Amino acid sequence: MSKSLIGVSFVTAAIGAFSLPLAAEAATDPRIDAFRATCVPDRQNYEALKLRALEQGWAPVRAGVNDELDAMLGRSAETVFEPGMDASLASYAATVAGGEAYLVLTSVTGEPIDLVGCYLYDFAASVPIEPDIVTEWLGAPPTDAINEPTVIVGYTWETPASLPGTWDVYLAFLPEGGGASEFAGFSGVLIKITSVEPKEE
Repeated sequence: MSKSLIGVSFVTAAIGAFSLPLAAEAATDPRIDAFRATCVPDRQNYEALKLRALEQGWAPVRAGVNDELDAMLGRSAETVFEPGMDASLASYAATVAGGEAYLVLTSVTGEPIDLVGCYLYDFAASVPIEPDIVTEWLGAPPTDAINEPTVIVGYTWETPASLPGTWDVYLAFLPEGGGASEFAGFSGVLIKITSVEPKEE
């Protein structure tokens, strides 16, 4: 299984477009905008990410606020880590473009690498986000893609040069009732970034 699909097991709606009189700009999406504002600036620091989430208007949430969030977090809790590895997780909710979105921050520490994850979920989404939005943002096309509309539509940008210290950026859509949604515990849109947290000297 690819690390992109592994990332799926670890969180809203309306696509926006802007134009200029003489030249059209690429479409954007409020979920991508919210993701970039929250997940990117402090992507290599778990504690700083938690503070930024609060600054960006995300409210901490616990079990019971959303069935799909509960199911997804339950699967994550079942993950078995190797001895010497530690994992932390924090979850949040916010309204994005009039819909409920969820944010999950993760930290996995151990040898030889410490990883920080930031995941934005839109469980109500019924269509994918266009990958061109992320391609324009990162300045490079996806390094991997899967397009099985009844199972999963996903795109991976591995180690993008425009985001030093980033392991990968991932964009996915899991249709309701599809095989991937049954495995992951949720359906809808997922945007995530995994980065390397520098180890203390």
